[in-house]
Amino acid sequence: MIVLRLRANKFQGSIPKSLCNLSYIQVLDLSNNNITGDIPQCLDRIIALSNTKFSRKPISYETLAYALGFGDYKFVSFSDKAILAWKGANREYGKNLRFLTTIDLSCNQLMGEIPQSMTILVALISLNLSSNYLIGSIPKNIGHMKRLESLDLSKNHLSVIIPDILSNLTFLSYMCLSFNNLSGKMPSSTQLQTFDAYTYIGNPGLCGPPLSKNCLEDSNNTHKNVDDDDRFISFGFYMSIGLGFIIGFWGVCGTLVLKTSWRYSYFQFFNNMCDLLYVQLLLYIARMRRFQVQD
Repeated sequence: MIVLRLRANKFQGSIPKSLCNLSYIQVLDLSNNNITGDIPQCLDRIIALSNTKFSRKPISYETLAYALGFGDYKFVSFSDKAILAWKGANREYGKNLRFLTTIDLSCNQLMGEIPQSMTILVALISLNLSSNYLIGSIPKNIGHMKRLESLDLSKNHLSVIIPDILSNLTFLSYMCLSFNNLSGKMPSSTQLQTFDAYTYIGNPGLCGPPLSKNCLEDSNNTHKNVDDDDRFISFGFYMSIGLGFIIGFWGVCGTLVLKTSWRYSYFQFFNNMCDLLYVQLLLYIARMRRFQVQD
């Protein structure tokens, strides 16, 4: 079996562990049911999802069908098709179905933690565990699933911080971690900051870019820097201005008060400059009047 798609039924109970014996399964879709219990720990035994070198042949089959016009039965080849959730939307896959490796357990009532063994599924391209009751943290080894392009863990009860190793998923183009209990500072200088804020909405404990909420430690550092600047201005800056004014003022005026000859020379120079400016002004006015009379 390569494709197992049982979505949108009313199945109850838990996921049977015998499912792990389907070594060739590439598409496992049990979404939109009433399945309860934990996610099996043995999913890493599925070779098609844990081995990147696994041979993926076209998903087709032959069946005996009645050929109209010929009055006889003959074998006819069909290529399988499936509608699957991919990056937040339903899409139909035909010839490219064989290249898709996905697990979709969304919209059930699964509980417990995400098994660490799932991180061994290095050939997995899409993982959707949204809308369940999963608790605990995002697996710390999830960065090993380097072929993952779509990851949806939204609408669960996941907590703790977002692991830095998540940034190792360089092919990840769609991610949704919204409406959980995640907290802490967003990993900085990673591709996780390239996703918009909607990816992380509903996690009031998260802070840092691309979210608008600043982290407390960053706010404290900002206030500390502002306080340091204010302290510098209050004591050092104003004291320097005061000393500079006193030294400059008394350096000039004090000399004129103590040195009589310099004082006379200074005021004489000032008077000469005033007279010179006054004479220049009168000459300019006379020149302008002369030009007006000639015109």
